[in-house]
Parts: sequence; C-alpha cells; structure tokens
Amino acid sequence: MINSIGAFFTIWLVLWLILSVGFVLLYPLLRSSLLGLHPRYGSTLILVYWSGPLLGSLLSALFLFTPMVEGFLVDSHCHAACESHVPQLGSKGLAWFGLTIGALVVLALARRMLATVLSAYRLDHQFSRLGKFRGDHFAISSSCPLVFTLGWWNPKIYMSDGLIEQCTASDLSIVLMHEQAHKSRRDNLRLLFARLATALLTGALAKKILADIQLLTEQACDFHAAEKYGHIAVAEALLKIKRLFIEQTQMPLQGAVAFADSSIENRVLALLNADAKVALSTWQIAVILLTVLGVLVASIAPLHHSAEWVMAFVTG
Repeated sequence: MINSIGAFFTIWLVLWLILSVGFVLLYPLLRSSLLGLHPRYGSTLILVYWSGPLLGSLLSALFLFTPMVEGFLVDSHCHAACESHVPQLGSKGLAWFGLTIGALVVLALARRMLATVLSAYRLDHQFSRLGKFRGDHFAISSSCPLVFTLGWWNPKIYMSDGLIEQCTASDLSIVLMHEQAHKSRRDNLRLLFARLATALLTGALAKKILADIQLLTEQACDFHAAEKYGHIAVAEALLKIKRLFIEQTQMPLQGAVAFADSSIENRVLALLNADAKVALSTWQIAVILLTVLGVLVASIAPLHHSAEWVMAFVTG
C-alpha cells in the first residue's frame, strides 16, 4: 500500500513539475492569441490552460493507478508476472519520501486555499453586518468610492455611499452589471483555483500569469456590461471611477474582485477595439476540448512505461 501511494504522489508531482515547465515555455507563443480572443472565451481558455499542469498530472496519475482504466489503455507486458499492474516503487525509503513530499504539497495547497477563503469569509461576514441590503447590492457607509464582489458560492456585491454619491445613475448601472457578471461567473472561485494551479511557479512569473487571468476576467465582465450599455459608455465609466479611486484611498481586499482594480488602460483599449476580438464558435470549442481529452488518453501508456523505467533506474 505504501509503495502504491508513494509512487502515486511521486508520479503526480514529477508530472506536475514537467508539465508546468512545458506550459511556461509554450505560453509566450500562445499569449497574444489568448489575449486577442473575445474575453468571454479567452477568460475561460486561459484558466483551462494554466489548470492543465495540475489537472493533467493529477488525472494522468489517477488513470495510471486505476486498474480498470490502466488495463484498458496500457498494452499488455510482463515483469515478474503477466498480469495487469500499476507502477510500483521497489524501495520503501523512496515510497515514504514520495508520500511525505506529496503530503506536504497537499497541505501547502490546502493552507493557501483555507487562508484565502477564511479571510474572504471574515470580510464578507463583517460587511454583511455593516452594510444595508438594497436588493441587488449591499450599501456600505464609507466616503471612499468602493465597489467589489465578495464571496465564493454565493457572492455578494458591495457598493459604498461615496461611490453612489459621486456617480451618475448610468455609471452605477454599468458598475452593477459588471459586478453581477462577476457574481454569476463566480470569478472569485475561478481566481482562487488559478492561484492554486500556478502554485509551483516562481513569484514574478506567477504574478504575471495571474495578472493575465485577472485582465481577461475583468474584460469578460466589461464586455458583458457593454452588451447593454455600449463599449464607449463602459470605457468612460471605467476611466471615471478609476480617477475617483486614485483621488481617494482604496481599501485592499483579499479574495474579492473590484470594478477598477486591474489594468484599466488595457481594458479601455479592449473595449474601444472590440471588433478586433476573435470569437470562437461551438465547433471550435468542441475541437479544443476533444483534442485535450485525446492527448490525455494517448499519454497514459507512454507514462506507464516511462514511470516504470524511471523507477527501475532509481532503485537500481
């Protein structure tokens, strides 16, 4: 049992590391294409892309250690006995080492997720008690121009009195539609998963990648509001509220998405050049998903034999 669990964690972590390096090297070639997509699709595809190393390695490892799946996908071959088998570590020491490292990584991911979730929960609980529910948002008694969406499964929209007093009814309608898009998309949950999926990457690189994911996420909500109010009106609202944020202190909020909190210049340019954004058809999305699934299934047999070769080499 220890050998199987240790081998599972070892294969998962090594695959995650290798795939992360590969995806980092490939990303500069794909980045401009992803950012050039209509953000409705680009925001999803960039999240899927950076989820690839984590989910791909985890699913591959699970397939390798599921006898029914592994027996179907891996060609018959013999070691000591000719029977269906999963990759095994021959050394107890290596098995315990793999198990220990795997457990530490899982605990680190759980700690990061729990810290973010608890912080957002405390803020949500505090603002829910202090704010007054106005039907589609909670009003906060603050002179600072604040608006943000907070929460995971059932997000809430918060808007300060200071913002309401300094904006027109049209501006507020645009802001609310933008934040309602965050709420319906559950973007806080998406961004939390993105942070976990890129946990193996270094600080500067992870920050750049998360900035791209955040940018496309905000653009998707901008374009959602623009469907009703027009691209020019949304761009003007962005610039106006950004100026209000610059003039007054903005409250930092962990685990929340805010209307004017990310790369305003790029968002305005995207709105002004909306016609240049590429929209994907249903069949194109289906082809992408089927290709990813096909690559994953086709990789199981090579992974099985590679894992056995590496384990045999390490254990002598």
